[in-house]
Amino acid sequence: MKKKTLKPFESIINSKEYKCKLSEHLTSLLRRTKSAKTESSIAFAFESEIYLFVRNIFGIDVNFRKEESQSTLRHKFLGRMDAVCNHLVIEYKKPTKLNKEKDEQNAIKQLSNYLTQLLNEEKNEYHGILTDGLKIKYIYFKEGKLNATPFKNIDESDLDKLVQFITDINNKKFVPRNIVEDFKLDSKTSLSANLARYLFKKLTTNFSGKMSMLYQEWEVLFHLSENDKGQNEDIKKRRKALSKLFGIKINKSELDYKALFALQTTYALIVKLIACKVVTKIEFNKNIEYFSDLSKIEPDTLRKFLEYIEEGYVFQTGGIRNLLEGDFFSWYCSEQAWSKEEASLILGIINVLEGYSNSFYKYGYATIDIFRELYMELMPQEVRHSLGEYFTPSWLADYVVNESIKLVRKKEFTAIDPCCGSGTFIMSLIKNIIGDKDIISLSDKSKEELLYSILERVKGVDINPLSVLTAKVCFYLSIKPLINGQDVEIPIYLGDSANIPTKIIVGGIKCYQYVINTKQDNIKIVLPSSFVESKNFLSKMSQIQAIIKTEDNNLVYEKFITSISSKNLNKTIKSEIKSLAKQLVRLHKKNWDGIWIRIVANFMLVARVKNIDIIVGNPPWIKWEFLPQAYANKIKNLCIDRHLFSGQTYMGAISLNICALIANVTASTWLSKEGVLTFLMPQTLMTQDSYAGFRNFFTDVKLKKRMYLQKLDDWTNAGNPFIETTEKFMTYYYKRKPVDYFKKGIPIKTINKKRGVSITEINSKQAYSEVSKFFTFSLQKAYQMDKERTGYTTFEQSILDSKEMFDSIIGECNYKARSGVEFTPAEVYFIEPKGKTNRKGLYLFKPAQFKHSKYKSVTKLPIRLETRYIKPVIKAPTILPFGFKENNNYCIFPYEKNISISINQKELLNKSPKLFNYLTSNKDLISKQSKRSLTISRGTAFYSLSKVGTYTFAPYKVTFRDNTKLSASVVSKIISPWGEKIIPICAKHCPYISQDKKGRNISEDEAHYLCGILNVPIVGHYFKATYSTRSYSINFNIKMPLYNKNNPYHKKIMELSKEATKNKVTDKILNDLQENYLKLCNEN
Repeated sequence: MKKKTLKPFESIINSKEYKCKLSEHLTSLLRRTKSAKTESSIAFAFESEIYLFVRNIFGIDVNFRKEESQSTLRHKFLGRMDAVCNHLVIEYKKPTKLNKEKDEQNAIKQLSNYLTQLLNEEKNEYHGILTDGLKIKYIYFKEGKLNATPFKNIDESDLDKLVQFITDINNKKFVPRNIVEDFKLDSKTSLSANLARYLFKKLTTNFSGKMSMLYQEWEVLFHLSENDKGQNEDIKKRRKALSKLFGIKINKSELDYKALFALQTTYALIVKLIACKVVTKIEFNKNIEYFSDLSKIEPDTLRKFLEYIEEGYVFQTGGIRNLLEGDFFSWYCSEQAWSKEEASLILGIINVLEGYSNSFYKYGYATIDIFRELYMELMPQEVRHSLGEYFTPSWLADYVVNESIKLVRKKEFTAIDPCCGSGTFIMSLIKNIIGDKDIISLSDKSKEELLYSILERVKGVDINPLSVLTAKVCFYLSIKPLINGQDVEIPIYLGDSANIPTKIIVGGIKCYQYVINTKQDNIKIVLPSSFVESKNFLSKMSQIQAIIKTEDNNLVYEKFITSISSKNLNKTIKSEIKSLAKQLVRLHKKNWDGIWIRIVANFMLVARVKNIDIIVGNPPWIKWEFLPQAYANKIKNLCIDRHLFSGQTYMGAISLNICALIANVTASTWLSKEGVLTFLMPQTLMTQDSYAGFRNFFTDVKLKKRMYLQKLDDWTNAGNPFIETTEKFMTYYYKRKPVDYFKKGIPIKTINKKRGVSITEINSKQAYSEVSKFFTFSLQKAYQMDKERTGYTTFEQSILDSKEMFDSIIGECNYKARSGVEFTPAEVYFIEPKGKTNRKGLYLFKPAQFKHSKYKSVTKLPIRLETRYIKPVIKAPTILPFGFKENNNYCIFPYEKNISISINQKELLNKSPKLFNYLTSNKDLISKQSKRSLTISRGTAFYSLSKVGTYTFAPYKVTFRDNTKLSASVVSKIISPWGEKIIPICAKHCPYISQDKKGRNISEDEAHYLCGILNVPIVGHYFKATYSTRSYSINFNIKMPLYNKNNPYHKKIMELSKEATKNKVTDKILNDLQENYLKLCNEN
């Protein structure tokens, strides 16, 4: 195919000449094919008309490759294709061969077979056309499967489609592989990296005005604070990755955030330019009507054009009111940031995009992958991980959406993703509504009906403006083939699903209230709900935005008032609106305006969401302790009001995960009576004590209204679909329909990936139907076993018959388990004896070495230390049932016997000077432990440890593992290498029982009795089925009555435990232990 002209493609296909010639050639084509008698004459008429048309209009010589077969294709192929051109296969049939249904089916089968062979051999998706010159059928791939349109009479739209497809030969396809190759950070041209570095330089050297305002408000919206110390290990990794990218050491919050802002701005600009590329007509001025006109633009004109884009005018002319609304990332085109260098960098991106096809959105439902892959390549993995960003594979979202729809049993469902990210679940919902319809072949009326069905039924919210931008553009690309001059609003909004506007009554009038935090002011908004819920709310707020620029708060106030019905206004509401108007004008006068009215509008639009049938998505999995402090404080009262905290204070049980709050808030506020909430959330929500409050799931505490877990999907063995995190997760399905968790239980489908296929390959697919063959499935059930605990116990189908036996062991525990001592950093406190010295009271030690050690002791060589404060230490991996693995584990324990406060520095210097010197030399390392560890340490000296109490010094104790596999052993004195009998100290992950709940120390027989119970097989099974293997609860809810030497079962358990400890545990001993323990449990 030879190209003879450089005239812009868009200007040609939108010209009157093109449309006129199209009609002429169609008339000629139909006249010739009507009189054609043979297949070859139809082919000649078809191809010659297209050839002449393309040559005359575009100056391109089209090459139809005829009779393509194995001999010409250079690969295995059965059959002979009539014509092939630019990945388009044309199969001609004479009219008599398409009159009967059987003939039609044979022809369809023949062409489908050709397309499938080409896909298998060349890994390319060809399109197919079946025609007799009068009617036409399209066959194409969608989500790996062939789809076919009905036969229709050929009209101008078909000829136009064929011409555009054929002339698209020199253009790249909008597929992830191409986009990533061109715009990844380490691409050959380094376009993205160079732009990011330029923007970062501007942020760090010329920082004021609009640039400063947008950056600071971005910080607030992202809940970032330059007071954050970056102690989180993920943040440290992020800073290291950003340092490498920008070639500067980043170890403070300010540089960290500016680097992040520069990267996000780079990504946002590329997404905006891609959206601009697919707009039919730009209409900026007489010289710039199409995207291709931008390649020769002057720097100053380019800046003004980009401002034009940022204000959304390009898209408003195309009928989209809110695609771009002047966001936080618009600062790059301010006069302050602009330069010829930046213009050159952006023109480089425009020139690359100009080489892409204009028709990529024709079917439009794989576009989400373009942006997801682009984002993952532009944002280093460490950056995404630190922000809790894990992108849901399309096939997984497809599965979750379909399962949710089954639960609501409603054809015309409404749905929302409250944390929509880049729009994966949104796209899946849209695809589900469209179903098998071929949108290209729909009538104008059917297209409009489908368009408004999508707009009214699918919504998304996200607090990340970058995600909102991406989701909006994806939404736009998906509905673009349906838009024909309509004025539409894309229902994706910037908002916080954990903290949505509240409904209030002001003087009998229903209103919505919200407070938005900014650096300058906290903007309080009170607006009548009728105004917020009106269809023209967004356009009215845009008009108010323009009036703010007059700096006349009375005009702003009047516009608000005239936009609201008088029956929905009273003195108090007017006063609130007047205050809001003054505040917005005041912000404008401080150059702190430009985006706030739009942000106010977005946040308030979230308030009008209601009666949703499906709330679905993958909310962020961020633990409470990793939330920015200011934001955590802001939402703390929400959690308390909703009874989400467990109320317990040990082991961090007052903690929570932000996904749990989002689930509760959205279900309480948005869900319809029969609706379903479906979230992907960590598996630990099922088991950990910190989620005790959430598991009750009260939507109205006073009225005792709640949600019930209907079913679960367990993805533990599905091959880690998120790839970059191995955290176990499940799909949680909630409805208001009551479920008896004790008797009925909750069905669990477990999904297991088959061997022989990688998860990366699976994740490249769009639909669940494409990947289901790679998984096997099994069933389990989860029950609540204890009236005093909301956690669940999961049973395999094979042991469900034994549930009554498990029920019998649930009950009161009369003993108090304690956490092991935290030795942080272990590299300092854990030491190994190496040999004697020539001085009494001194021994040779070497600091312990760890394979994945985070810190290193400054002392590596063996050193002489006093032994007074050195004890044997028990580590979890050494604990066996009724014994310990041989080990050489010792620790520094600077505490006197029976005193839970560390020895003071002066006394330590006096009694153990060498140990004092060793600890002092490692002082900086010790100070790097977490704030939490420092806060709960027992003593004022810098070397004080946490989790130390009088119970630590009890003479008898039983210790056990709190993870992996429950094993318990009695702790006894051991003889140290220097000849002293010492009771070992139990370290972290080695909790122990040394006292009952009243604080009485246990006896030796008691310790063996407890050890016997903890090693009973059914107890081990219960713990494994009830808790995450990473952490067992030490708040026991199994029957452990106070030891009674006169009780035969108690005594027998104690004796069997002693026997197993002294000799060797056998199956008979374990069976006898279980028999006696079950009898003990069934005594009452």
